[in-house]
Amino acid sequence: MNNLTAFIIVIISGFIHVIWNSRYKITDNRNQLFAGTRILNTIYLLPLCIFFYEPISSSAWIYIIASAIIHFLYFYFLIFMYENEDFSKVYPLSRGLGNLLTPILGTTLIQEIISKISLIGIIINLAGLLMLNLKNFKEIKNNISGKLLIFKNKGVNYSILTGLTITSYSFVDKLGVESLNPIQYFYMYSILTMFLFNLLLLIKKENVYSSILTKKNFIEFSYVGLADSISYLLILYALTFVEVSYISPMRNSGIIISSFMGYFYLSEKLHKLRFYGSILIFIGIILTTIGIK
Repeated sequence: MNNLTAFIIVIISGFIHVIWNSRYKITDNRNQLFAGTRILNTIYLLPLCIFFYEPISSSAWIYIIASAIIHFLYFYFLIFMYENEDFSKVYPLSRGLGNLLTPILGTTLIQEIISKISLIGIIINLAGLLMLNLKNFKEIKNNISGKLLIFKNKGVNYSILTGLTITSYSFVDKLGVESLNPIQYFYMYSILTMFLFNLLLLIKKENVYSSILTKKNFIEFSYVGLADSISYLLILYALTFVEVSYISPMRNSGIIISSFMGYFYLSEKLHKLRFYGSILIFIGIILTTIGIK
């Protein structure tokens, strides 16, 4: 296996990822969508989990539990960011921020090497993230002067939190798949994530299970859940033979697509700065990935 193989795998994953994410923006009941996809995924992936079963070590359990908690927070924040802001804004922001931090931390936490080219990519990525949150260039002055307008937006705040969870689970899962095969690892933490989600619903006294598996819901939950699972299983597989600092930035292949999807599919306004920001993020990601040794 080599970096080219990983590149192809991650690009495919990125396209699938942006598609299933768009459904969380469109749906009227995001909590029900999440619950439905988890239930069906548990059924669909069980045969694979049994086929690839292996004893789970104590260290693997630590990573499984940690990943379950982080993924629970990831979906919790993701649901709220889509409730409060345009898809074409918060999707690239959360993905760009999360995968910007990963190569930076990778050089310190697990001693991966980052080059000057990657540093240039990181700076370009930061410029793109800033542009995503501006309606015009005049707002740059307001943010620099201390007004920090971008942090007064709930959708932006939740997308930042989502990005932080992306960084967190990237590292945890890199270590996790070194202790357990990707399919069983994914299956186990998904079950725990679903348990935490249902615990939250119980506390909130929210019922999302009434008429959850109507024919319409069954079709949507099936393809969204499978798309979610396949997109991340591809990532976990790639992590078994490539550094996390390489994989994480390349996951953002769907960032530019999200701008077009927001305009053509979700009827959002096409903001020029937001589109240019997405392009800068993508260029920054490419440079960051090229520079990783």
